[in-house]
Amino acid sequence: MAIILSGMHFLESFKANISQIGLGNLLKVLGLIAFMAFLIFYPASVPRESSEAGPGVDYAYVEHVLASYSDGVHGYSYGICGYSVESRPIYYYVIGEGNETILILGGLHGDEPKGTYACLEILANLTESEYLLKRYRFVVIPLCNPDGAATFRRRNLRDVDLNRDFYDFSQPETQAIRRIFVESSPVLLIDVHESLSGEPIIIYANNTKSRLLARFFSLETDIPGFLAADVGQSANFAEKNGIYGVIIELPILSWKYKNGSIIVWRFIESWARFERNGMHIKERYAPHRLNVDLTCGVGGKVFDGRGP
Repeated sequence: MAIILSGMHFLESFKANISQIGLGNLLKVLGLIAFMAFLIFYPASVPRESSEAGPGVDYAYVEHVLASYSDGVHGYSYGICGYSVESRPIYYYVIGEGNETILILGGLHGDEPKGTYACLEILANLTESEYLLKRYRFVVIPLCNPDGAATFRRRNLRDVDLNRDFYDFSQPETQAIRRIFVESSPVLLIDVHESLSGEPIIIYANNTKSRLLARFFSLETDIPGFLAADVGQSANFAEKNGIYGVIIELPILSWKYKNGSIIVWRFIESWARFERNGMHIKERYAPHRLNVDLTCGVGGKVFDGRGP
């Protein structure tokens, strides 16, 4: 009873003090509390194995996971497609027997570990999806910027934003990605990132096929789509090569999305449905059939800035 009375007294005091504090100050206090909660709980949202590297990516853990998946069964394999500025190997993983290749990138920005861990979890999920493995060949580069990941910084060791280097290819990391791209000839490029947004978003290449795919996925999932700014992003590279290209931005606090892999997995399944239904879907979502613009209902916004 004493606890109940104390609680009621607290509520009465709280109501009385709101008018004195003012709504603006109250919102500031709540914002500070939310920020402190983020600082406390964000490290817990990445796998426990990465704890030695703080909130970033544990490079040895990435190597360990890749090696554990590469047991020679069903043609699974992994290798090195290049080296970073500081000579760290950039690993790629190949799984699946299909004629069409899907290229998945993670960790282009070293301070966005969700992309890398989502890629690793996707590899584990793919081993259990016989349908997808028979239909497609997946090439996954979980950690494209190992130097940035080692220091938990966005750019590479030469202070270059790798997701602005897909026109010049001036860095060894993007050159390694281009090499794999040329060798594998993918029909779809998925680049997985992490943002401060509380919800996932899709950023799509500026070509008709990518717009239709993003629109289809948005209607299936209610995840909004944005047009990729023409600044040398991976999606721009996909556009120039005439293939499907999307950047998936995972929310930084993503417990309900299992480090974001659920979102990426839903996109892969959505892609399979989109392609399986062929022209039926493409005609249904063609530009002249839509009552909204092809930016998935977000007013034609072009996405750039700090995000991807």
